[in-house]
Amino acid sequence: MRALILPLTALALAACSSEPAPQESADDFASRINGGEQGAAAPVDADAPNVAAEAPPADANVTQLEQLRDIANVDMGPRDGGCTFMDGNRELVMASALKEPTLPGKAVIRVGGGLTLLDTGPGGLDLLKAGATFSGEGVTVQVAPQAGDAASRPANLTVSAADGSTATYSGKWICA
Repeated sequence: MRALILPLTALALAACSSEPAPQESADDFASRINGGEQGAAAPVDADAPNVAAEAPPADANVTQLEQLRDIANVDMGPRDGGCTFMDGNRELVMASALKEPTLPGKAVIRVGGGLTLLDTGPGGLDLLKAGATFSGEGVTVQVAPQAGDAASRPANLTVSAADGSTATYSGKWICA
């Protein structure tokens, strides 16, 4: 029996000392951890632009909002606060405004892989918190949170395209 254990032990040690497995990418790791579950966070696309345009990409289906990801370079102007629409664990809309009710607010969405900056009419931060309609070239986004003044409330978001197509998302409107 000892004659059999010694060779098996040597084989096991040799297998352990072989070259390490290649390191998986962050996207592969996220996919493996999320298990491809519905509503799992989308992998970060390092090539996705983080500067907003005035209009969505020409071939984009504007009713299919994508997770915002990096928006560090988006100029939303001066702001006193803002709100974010969350669909599960995906940030789909981020909006900001000043407290001054005579001034408009801004919002940003990602469609077709690009960021698009949207405007809302006057109303300031109070308008954002109560729910607002944002518009840009070929797209309108309307956020309708439940009544109340809680910082996080259930909400519905409706996206309309210039061609009349619409999509509705359910989630939370979180304001600060």
